[in-house]
Amino acid sequence: MSNPILLTKDRQQTHSLQVKRMAIYKQSKIIEATDELEHNYYFFFHDDRFLDYASSKKILKRSHTHSAFQKGLVLPYPHPLIQTLIAPYSHFEKQNFNMLFRRLQKQYTLQQSALIATYFESFIHRDEIAEMIKSLLYKERRDGKLLSCYRILQILRDFAPNHSLLNAFASDIKFIQYDERYQKGDMKLISKDPVYIENKLFSAKHNEKAFKKLAALYKKQSRNTDVAALYISRVIHTHNPEDYQHLHSLISEHFDKEDQLKILEDLYGKGVHIDLLVQDLFQSYMTNEKFTEAFKLMDNHAMTLPSSHSKALISALKKKGMDTESIPPKELGQVLLTLFNSDDDQAGEILDQTVSTLLRTEGLNFTNEWLLPFHKITAAQGTVNKINEMNEIAEDPNQQQRLGELYHEFNYPQKAIECMSWEMELRDDDPMPVRWLAKLYRELGMDEENKAYEQLYINMVKHS
Repeated sequence: MSNPILLTKDRQQTHSLQVKRMAIYKQSKIIEATDELEHNYYFFFHDDRFLDYASSKKILKRSHTHSAFQKGLVLPYPHPLIQTLIAPYSHFEKQNFNMLFRRLQKQYTLQQSALIATYFESFIHRDEIAEMIKSLLYKERRDGKLLSCYRILQILRDFAPNHSLLNAFASDIKFIQYDERYQKGDMKLISKDPVYIENKLFSAKHNEKAFKKLAALYKKQSRNTDVAALYISRVIHTHNPEDYQHLHSLISEHFDKEDQLKILEDLYGKGVHIDLLVQDLFQSYMTNEKFTEAFKLMDNHAMTLPSSHSKALISALKKKGMDTESIPPKELGQVLLTLFNSDDDQAGEILDQTVSTLLRTEGLNFTNEWLLPFHKITAAQGTVNKINEMNEIAEDPNQQQRLGELYHEFNYPQKAIECMSWEMELRDDDPMPVRWLAKLYRELGMDEENKAYEQLYINMVKHS
């Protein structure tokens, strides 16, 4: 699947960018995209609302963006949570930061506006952001909203711990009192500070109690994407079957079958290989008719093909274009045995196709052993007998023409040419190997060789 295109507008110019990945970190989501010159762009969201985008050659260490991709949940494209976030937008418009800052104050509380401003540190000078936060703080102070003023000061403290304004308020008796109440966990005060609560819970999300409180907070606010991301992060951290079951119930409720598969694949790719997930991933591959991936998963985990899936796999094998080369031999053998046991009239044809593939990819000895389970199946005896004969005469110099003929029957002309060439060297007066070589080269489209052996055959017959 190709990466989705993000259309951006900047000064009346439209650009197309390709999504690469997304970081979910605290209250923010950041999508990384690139243009045709591989320049990086970052799209910022808060509460799933688009804020602005920016481009930078380098992300500052310890900035919000850097922390998001280092400490947050990072999802590569394609992932349903990325698509859910960008789906409502036909394009993304670039804004002047000062205009954005003024708009934030109309859409969010001043505390949230201060927090959002810190997201852009890698793209706007730190001092400029600090001044904007400072202006919000003084506005609340002028309006006599000291608690709000204190909360904005905490954001400034986290963002710029050495800012001179912090010293100016250090001796303020009211702020000292607020500090003490926060440190003591005064829920009467803290319960009305959602930014503080979420930051604290997010930082401790691997703690069972904090995780449950954060999940409850997200559910109360109908933040389904954040709930899913939290459970994904949890499962990656714990590999706990119970946590995974909660996640699976969640994604089954909110995502269709195709999107569920993408989420499971991402978890599996991140090293979550618990039995329940592997079984669900296999089932999802089958539901979405991704049979090659299902076979690979079975091979990786030594799984036995469930009989309930045999019909679906048989149907897939019969479809035009189903590539038996991409299916592990063990699993393919199980499917073919099921075919013969059900007296399917296409079983022999598919067996011959499989044997032809195995001869090319695995060799004669492997193919001979692979066919052992088919020895008792009457309808497979023609193929079994041919491979047995090939195995018996493989090293017999007197049987190279016959061996070549059998390789030809299994559509392996290159190996047939080797046999006929050996036969021609051993019997340089016999025109039959030469005739075969002309035929084989013609089938391969090698006209020059074909003509040479045809002429040699004509000359040998004339002088015989």
